[in-house]
Amino acid sequence: MIRFLFTATVIATMAATLSCNVNQYCLNCARTDGDAGLDATTDALDASFIDGATPEAGSCVPTGVEICDGKDNDCNGLIDDGPLAGVGDPCPKQMGECAGAVQACVAGQLICKKGSVTVPSAEVCDGKDNDCNGMVDEGDPGGGAACGTNAGECMAGVNHCVNAAVKCVGAVGTVNGQPEMCNGKDDDCDGTIDEGLTNLGACGASNVGACHFGQLGCVGGGVTCVGNQDPAFEICDNIDNDCDGVVDNGFNKQTDPQNCGMCGHACAFAHANPGCTTGTCNISSCQAGYHNNNGVLADGCEYGPCFSSGAEVCNGLDDDCNGAVDDNLVPPPGLCKTVGACAGSFAMCTGAGGWKCVYPSGQVSVDVNGNIIPETKCDGIDNDCDGIVDNNQPNKGQACHDSGKGVCQGTGTFVCDAANLNGPATCQITVPGATPTAESCDNKDNDCDGVVDNGANTGNLIGQDWVTIPGGTTQIMKWEASKPDATSAAVGSATTFACAKQGVQPWTNVTPVQALAACQSIGARLCTEAEWQNMCSRPVAPTYPVAGPATATDYVFIEAENASLRTANTGGTPSASRSWVNEAIGTQNFSGAADVTTNINTDTAIISAANAPTQAPRLDFPISFSSAGTYFVWVRMLGSAGNDSVYVGINAAVPGAANATALIVNALQYTTWVWVASAGIAVAAAGTQTVSVYLRRDGVKIDAIAVSKDGVDLPPFNQNSWSYASNIKLAQPQACNDHEFDTNAGLAGDQDDILPTGSMASCYADGGGVNRAFDMSGNAKEITAPRAAGQNPIRGGSANNTVDGISCQLNFTLVDNAFFFPDTGFRCCR
Repeated sequence: MIRFLFTATVIATMAATLSCNVNQYCLNCARTDGDAGLDATTDALDASFIDGATPEAGSCVPTGVEICDGKDNDCNGLIDDGPLAGVGDPCPKQMGECAGAVQACVAGQLICKKGSVTVPSAEVCDGKDNDCNGMVDEGDPGGGAACGTNAGECMAGVNHCVNAAVKCVGAVGTVNGQPEMCNGKDDDCDGTIDEGLTNLGACGASNVGACHFGQLGCVGGGVTCVGNQDPAFEICDNIDNDCDGVVDNGFNKQTDPQNCGMCGHACAFAHANPGCTTGTCNISSCQAGYHNNNGVLADGCEYGPCFSSGAEVCNGLDDDCNGAVDDNLVPPPGLCKTVGACAGSFAMCTGAGGWKCVYPSGQVSVDVNGNIIPETKCDGIDNDCDGIVDNNQPNKGQACHDSGKGVCQGTGTFVCDAANLNGPATCQITVPGATPTAESCDNKDNDCDGVVDNGANTGNLIGQDWVTIPGGTTQIMKWEASKPDATSAAVGSATTFACAKQGVQPWTNVTPVQALAACQSIGARLCTEAEWQNMCSRPVAPTYPVAGPATATDYVFIEAENASLRTANTGGTPSASRSWVNEAIGTQNFSGAADVTTNINTDTAIISAANAPTQAPRLDFPISFSSAGTYFVWVRMLGSAGNDSVYVGINAAVPGAANATALIVNALQYTTWVWVASAGIAVAAAGTQTVSVYLRRDGVKIDAIAVSKDGVDLPPFNQNSWSYASNIKLAQPQACNDHEFDTNAGLAGDQDDILPTGSMASCYADGGGVNRAFDMSGNAKEITAPRAAGQNPIRGGSANNTVDGISCQLNFTLVDNAFFFPDTGFRCCR
């Protein structure tokens, strides 16, 4: 539009500056028209065709600016030329196929064009918005006309626009019909049923042998094979009836007795079922009751009637129908006895009488009919051949004895009486009785008075061995308790009395109640823990002065009860009398024979370090120090309160001075034994000095002391803890029967067996002289007297415990009255 207005303005301006010689509408006239000297030239041009337009002398009347209307509005000789209003502008409709279309001038009219295509157009079925109304294929374009056919099996339908294409909807079949099928219908809709279906191909099963093919055709709406010959059952007629390419198959003329060698040749024999082999007739089997014993075909099965009952037996009959009676017989296995007097026997067939046994020895016991009967003689022969000699003598070979008693009784066996073979066996003494000896605890009548172990109730028989516990008159069994009939391999079963002897299995699997009863049966009782421990680990009192520690890690260990001197308090505090006394009952896990204590917590006073040497109860231990230096005194203590404590000192002369304090400070330590170390104490020179322990606060218990140059590492636990022949201070694996004995003695596997008493020669507690008690460490654990009802301590360890577990001091195991175990026994005290 802007371009159009600009053009109109230019034209108007030009018109104002030009003049025409012909008419006022002269276009392209020369500017010099009318000027002198030019008229002749320009006049000639005025009448000529300028710019291809109609000569100016025409009748065109300008109407204004050129527009699209099929006219020459500006009289320039051109129709609808130049820039035209609206041409190139976007069309009003921009939907569907009109999207992007612009106006163009065609034949004097403004129309919409998209490229070379005029839009919009009538809607067609193509999936597009042809009429640019915002809808696709509306109005079912191209639809409405009938389609298909109603002839035959077909049904006409109606055309509709479906998915951008015109489709025939509702029609069945096709316009030209579908292929004709043999079904009695006009499938191709041509007005004719099943036409042209007369030659549908060859049919039939085979074209071999008696068979041939036919031709398939449509008959009555179905396909039928016409003119064919199909297979039939094969018969023996030299024809391939079943059309498999084989003549007379199924008929073996080599083996068929009805067609033997050829069709129709049947075999037949008297009393026989015929057979055919390689085309030749023979007898397959005989009829019931008949037999072909002569093997001849001509007379068939000639022997009979005879009905076989099986293999031939001894009965006087022809059981197998072979023409012979009782032939080729074998006696039944085991029919005749062959042991004892029946050796060499054989069976003989007597026909209807059956089998009979023949015994050639003449020593078989038989009745009048020759049947074996039980033997009656005592002759060393198995007369009735039952594998048992003289079984009419029930006591023959049995043990017997004379009239002696106990070990004095002679023994032997019953034998036949050679002077009277028909009489009973008599007793023949082979082991004469022993001479009477003193009675022993062994479940035997050693003195031959008719009473076993008489006197065992006193506990004083041989085999009831006792030793005296050091420091008193109480006796303890030398060996672990055993049953009277125990052996080196067996615990035994007799429980009348308890024995104590070497070389037998200890009495184990026993409850505390049973152990007490066994001790009471010999006038004794179970040992108390104090008695048992006093025997097991009683250390020998040292000879003072004791040599001091030799190296930086060495310890000198001394039991508190073996102090060289004990003193009582001399006044001051505590106000009551105090002294160190042995305590062996009620306190557990001390080493040696006892611990030492004062009265427990009856005085709250604390003795000062300055007063302790002259007023406090004191324990002295003279020690010879090999060198000067700093030493520590360890005290194994137990208390009932955190202030239970002692002073310690190392002095050249007593009472000396309290150099350091040993104090229990941890509440957990009040009920357990602990090692408490003093501060370091200086020893100025080598020589003998006295280590003293002074009471600081009463109630403390002391088990032992140790002197060392080491104030950090605890002394070895439980010195003097094992019942070894020597060096009871340190554990010695395999000295007693412990777990290490089995695993290190070359035995196969870990046996942990309980050994016979006294097997370990060095495993004894030395009470001095003959007072040695064996196996208190290891072998079998030992039940001791109860601490309270139903609380029975177990001491000593067993063969399945490590060496640390057989310590005399280990006493934390308590069992009830019903407890028993294979590794637990006991020993008695009196």
